Amino acid sequence: MTPRWILWAEILVILAILGGLGIARFARITPQEAREIQLEAGLLQLYEMEMDHFARTGEYFHPDEPTYRAYLPWMQLYTFEARHAAKKGFSVVVHADLDEDGELGAWRVDESTPEAVRVAAD
Repeated sequence: MTPRWILWAEILVILAILGGLGIARFARITPQEAREIQLEAGLLQLYEMEMDHFARTGEYFHPDEPTYRAYLPWMQLYTFEARHAAKKGFSVVVHADLDEDGELGAWRVDESTPEAVRVAAD
């Protein structure tokens, strides 16, 4: 009969190996995932700038305004639609082909939430 501690040691070794394989597999991100993370971070930046501007002036700004465009260089990489009601809200939809398959996806940010919402899959 095998001592009980050897069985536990074998279980721990198996769990360590499976954990290591899981970490190795899921720790890598693809270039497409990296581009999506960057896009979503840019949209968060835009949201924070809009909310800060609104808190100071009582109005939202349009991202095409030259004053703000310099702070949003990532927007030059994509096509976007911006809708602004200066005192009521804003909505920006960015179109991008992050996986380079020829089909555009769409992400939106507005005054209601700082999280970018994927409107159309890429």
